[in-house]
Order: sequence, then C-alpha cells, then structure tokens
Amino acid sequence: MGNANSIQTLFLEEVRKSLPSNRSFVDELAEALSISKDSAYRRIRGETVLSLDEAKKLCDYSGVSIDTLFSPTSKTVPFIDHAAGANLTLEQWLNSILKSLSAITDIIYAARDIPIFHLFRKPELAAFKLFFWQKTVMSNPAFLKQAFDPDAVPKEMLLLGERIWRKYTTIPSIEIWGAEAAHNTLKQIQFYEDCGFFAQRSQASRLCDELVDLLATIQAEASDARKTDGSTFNLYHNEVLTTDNLVFTRTRDGQLTFINYNGTGLLATRHNGFCDNTHQYLISLIKHSTLISGTAEKERIKLFSRMTRSLTDFRATVPAQPLSARVSHDGRAT
Repeated sequence: MGNANSIQTLFLEEVRKSLPSNRSFVDELAEALSISKDSAYRRIRGETVLSLDEAKKLCDYSGVSIDTLFSPTSKTVPFIDHAAGANLTLEQWLNSILKSLSAITDIIYAARDIPIFHLFRKPELAAFKLFFWQKTVMSNPAFLKQAFDPDAVPKEMLLLGERIWRKYTTIPSIEIWGAEAAHNTLKQIQFYEDCGFFAQRSQASRLCDELVDLLATIQAEASDARKTDGSTFNLYHNEVLTTDNLVFTRTRDGQLTFINYNGTGLLATRHNGFCDNTHQYLISLIKHSTLISGTAEKERIKLFSRMTRSLTDFRATVPAQPLSARVSHDGRAT
C-alpha cells in the first residue's frame, strides 16, 4: 500500500502542476472525478487509492501521462499531443498555448520560423496565419471554399492571439533564428497569391508590408535586448540552424519541452531526461551562434536586411500597396 500511495502522491502532484494555479486543486480533483471535496482530500492524503478508471479520467483531464512515474529515466519519453485538428479546435489549441505560457518563467526557442507569438501582434498577418491553418493545414470544411479575407477569422480568435503575445512579452526569452526565419510565411503568401486564394489582389502586398514592419519592430527590440514594454529578449543568429521549432522552458514546477510539427502540432513533455538533453543541445547551439541583441549591430542589420529583401523582391511582383512606414537601417520606423 505504501508504494501505491507513493506513486499516487507523485501522480497527483503532476496533475496539480498541470492545472491553473488560480483554482483550488481539491475543487479541480472533485470536479474531474465527480466526487465530493472530502473524497478528494482522502485521495490527496493517500487514504483512498485511486482506481484505474479515476487515474484514466485524471490523465484525460490534465494531460499528464502516468508512464512518466513508472519509468522517469527510461528511453521511453511520454509526450502530450496538443494538435489542432482531430482533437482540438484551433481556438482550443490557442487557449492551450496561453495556459502553458501562464506557468512559464523563461524560454529558449530555436526557431525555424518566426515564432508565432510575434505574428500575433500584427492583426492582418495573424488573421492570415490562422486562416491558412484552418484552410490549408487542417482542411476545415468551413474554410475550404473561402478566399482569404481578414474578416473571415473570428475577432475572438484574434484577441486570443493578442493575449498570447502580451503574455509572451512578460517572459524572459532567448530566441535562435536561422537566416530563413521569414521564408515559411513568405512561401505561404506566395502560394495563396499563385492559387488566387486572396479575396483582393492587393492583400499579398499588404501582408508583405506587415511582415516587413514586424521584422523592423523585432530588429529594434533586438537592438534594445528587450521586448516592447516587456521583458528581456536575447536574439541569436545561427548560420546552419536546421532544427524544427524547438522550445525549452522552465516553469514554476520544473522543466517543459515543446516540439512543433505540421504547423499546429505541438508535442509537450516534462520528462526530466529529455528536457535536460534538450537544454544541453540548445546551450550548445547558442555557443555556435552569434548574439545579435544589444550588440553585433552589423550582423543584426545583415540578417534582417536579407529577410526584408526577400519580401520586398516578392512584393514588387504583386499589385502595389504603399508601405505603411519607412524603416531605418536598424529597424526603427521613421
């Protein structure tokens, strides 16, 4: 019984860590298992052993895998799959990101693409990305026959994206970018332009303008080594970065690693061995990268100029739209 209670205690602690900190764990446990608060207390104290059915309910409710407790140092690494599509709507997926950010204290992000947090501060660019995922990645029937129009994306979803960005600004962050960080979004814009998926021909140029403006803002933040009205921001440039979007975080209760796949796929694990290895890999990647925030002005200008040039080159081939602002060499709007 003692060993069972020890495993149960560890399991319930993992469940507690995964749930919002502003709610009583007893209330959450009672709700998840449809039991009284008194019964919930007995399970927390180990006086009542969880049944297999109850353990399964808690796994489904919290996203915690019980496998971690039985083989925390094995080569088998349990992941929770937060993928928009079959199991989650896009809105639920965004809410899961916001929930995760609420518990994170610092982030190291190896970015194959511009981290999605940044895109959420540009309304039309955010609408395009959310629309692209719905139509082209998730094949949502409601979007399949639609051409892109910013109004096609619910305002509530855009506000949720903005909340995600606002939360990200408060978290000290290290980002590692390759030279092609803007390439993926540009290719998506090009694809929609080639296929006639824009409701108005000028939308491709407007999206390019927003992306150019966003890069200018990020470049200025890198110069200051701080996000606008937010926390510290250390940006590195890696010449040979080939990794997918890989995120290591620390939370109030330990470590958490995310692997992004297929656009909206998000695998998450708290497995200590995997998180430790991920952290070591990212530290090694940083050592082989160039710090371009707060220093290395020449390298910073060169990276952002290269990305901006690819956007302006494409923009010159589509219907004209005046740039919203002129941008200085270090990315500051004038």
